[in-house]
Amino acid sequence: MSFDSFQQVFSLSLCSNIVNDQKGTEDTLQRGLQGALAHQLPTYGDWTTVWGPVVWKFKPADADTGPDNSWFVAYNPSLTYADGSTYPSYVVAVAGTPTYSSYAWIQENFAVDSVVNFVTWVRDGITNPPERVMPKDIVAGTPYAAMGIAKAVHNLLTKPAPSGSASAGTTLIDFLANLPDGPRIVFAGHSLGGALSSTLALSLVNSGTIPTSSALTYTSAGPSPGNRAFADLYASTFPAQRFPGSEAGGYQVWNLNVVNSKDIVPQAWCAIKALSPDQNLDNIPTIFGLPALLLIQGITLLLKIQAFRSGAIYIPLQSHIVPGFPPQAPPANLQEFLTIAVQQHNLFYVGLFGVPIPAFPESERASLGLVRKTKEEQRYEYPIIGNFEYAAENPQETQNAVEELEGTPEAKEVGGL
Repeated sequence: MSFDSFQQVFSLSLCSNIVNDQKGTEDTLQRGLQGALAHQLPTYGDWTTVWGPVVWKFKPADADTGPDNSWFVAYNPSLTYADGSTYPSYVVAVAGTPTYSSYAWIQENFAVDSVVNFVTWVRDGITNPPERVMPKDIVAGTPYAAMGIAKAVHNLLTKPAPSGSASAGTTLIDFLANLPDGPRIVFAGHSLGGALSSTLALSLVNSGTIPTSSALTYTSAGPSPGNRAFADLYASTFPAQRFPGSEAGGYQVWNLNVVNSKDIVPQAWCAIKALSPDQNLDNIPTIFGLPALLLIQGITLLLKIQAFRSGAIYIPLQSHIVPGFPPQAPPANLQEFLTIAVQQHNLFYVGLFGVPIPAFPESERASLGLVRKTKEEQRYEYPIIGNFEYAAENPQETQNAVEELEGTPEAKEVGGL
């Protein structure tokens, strides 16, 4: 079966997630991903891994959790694009939200309550750790990115490929900086990987590490990584490109976040509906139909307050919104809401692209001693979806938090329940 350039790039982004549903040490997960890529990549075309893969864990020896981040670079000597042009192409694929990983939950998915000055960070060197900007120091018109996203991008740039992997000992930024002129470099990711890969691309271009003319992005289901000035900088750096098929709800675009209108994840993190009517947190309670569940409304309020505390208002990156399919009936409870949310966040996109889900080989799992995560563990760490899963497991704690914040000045600032 042959795939077009968009399908190939999307498939590679999914491949970065192959070990997300596995538990093991950093070393065993990395070896598992490396072996899986060697088997999977050739099924999409003439692709080979040329850097990495890298699996990183905050606690590398912990065998009871999955990866915190996974990423790699693949190369195709002659990829044909939608306009008929052919280029040697590199794809930088960044994994989406790791499942059952407390580090990713705290530091990346939910660390939207603080931001970094993106321009200052790039000016001072993106290999330096980003520094938090306090809300009182926010300057209007300045691009800001979520602290969790910026810290993760710094990690992606500076961690060297491990021994035994492609380009071992070389960091991603050094690998990309030393590529010859001419090839295209596509940055791809799904879910959290969408926010990470788009911010990664913007940081590399704006730092002068790679030329703008070489770079494309291809993201899906990504939450918003920054404010309006950040989104505007992204749009001016990576102008939207649309091709035949996209006007009919297809996937044939570059530099746009492909979004299912019924997916709750890309509704994050705008807390002011009037500023982004199509993608904002207030859309979540009724996204699967009326009536809205009271607990969903309460959780959404908590999410809005968390984002608002940064001092910046998050605005989605330019998106290509594809009409989703509503469920046959609105969810009657939180568990039904979660089931639908996971389907809309994953299966919808696989169906849209018409590609198979890359699976981790069972024989590889057994030989490495990895353990497959439970469905609950897999669901727990999706952006936004994980918040609702936590609420399902801790309803009284969640209700107490809602009651504590409801009616506060913060709640009123974001429109209340």
